[in-house]
Amino acid sequence: MPSISRVGEYTHLTPEDLKPPGEPEVFFEPADTEIGVWVAADLLPSGGGGTVLDLGSGSGAAAAAMARAGAARVHGVDNGRQTLRWAERHHATPDGRVSFALGDYAVLGPRELLAGAPGPLPRPLVVTSNPAYVPLPEEAARTRPSISGGTDGLKWAGAIIGHARALDADLGLTIGSYSTPRRAAALLAEAGYRIAVVTLCPLPFGDFTLRHPEQVLALEERGEAVLWRGGPEPLAYFVVGLACRRTDGTPGPDGAEDLMGLLRTAARSTTTRLESLDAPGGAPPPWPVRILDLPPAAARHHW
Repeated sequence: MPSISRVGEYTHLTPEDLKPPGEPEVFFEPADTEIGVWVAADLLPSGGGGTVLDLGSGSGAAAAAMARAGAARVHGVDNGRQTLRWAERHHATPDGRVSFALGDYAVLGPRELLAGAPGPLPRPLVVTSNPAYVPLPEEAARTRPSISGGTDGLKWAGAIIGHARALDADLGLTIGSYSTPRRAAALLAEAGYRIAVVTLCPLPFGDFTLRHPEQVLALEERGEAVLWRGGPEPLAYFVVGLACRRTDGTPGPDGAEDLMGLLRTAARSTTTRLESLDAPGGAPPPWPVRILDLPPAAARHHW
């Protein structure tokens, strides 16, 4: 029977990683970063090894943590020059175990992404990404590229899933509970992926999303977004980490309704432990679920 586990502290990020970078174009959202590392760790070989290709690698803190979690190699690709300089200065390793390259994964082909790494990347390969996933009105989206996921929150998901499929890699994808999770699950299934582990972390809306909630609220009204209204914050959501395994292509259930059911059950909670998931009588989720009940970050920086 799939299990529900809870983690109450940052496990993969170091105290240094929890300090804001202080650079105007370096994204800083510790909860998202921590989830991304958990998702990668769920897909790496249990004894260590393998390679992570991290698309939209940002500050590089996740890539470095993935190496500490056991990856033999981690290569990050990001299209921000300031971000790349930060990552190389703080997290790249001289031996190439953790490396970074400048590139736009929405434009480059999968082989071009691999070509930017210093040397061949050993198998098994895991593709991970914590892309911008906030559904925003078009005008607001133009002013916050680090969080804007288009009108449904999945603007970048197609390219990420396509790269993983072309590289025959397992896939770790982070979205929000307001990023049309039903559609995300369907896209993954159509590409030949099954959800293996789900990680959830409740998080208050960021300031910019609070000022521009129109698209999120419209998706909620249509039943395509799940918001958390009964917790300690007036308006919150769940960061959703999806660890996905490549299948043999045989059609199967996409897990979309299971995922929506999980999020709706979690949203009935009143504490950050998401205690409603333990309620007796409910249908257990079909995969292991990890809940991150993390201390609030001292700062969050989006640009």
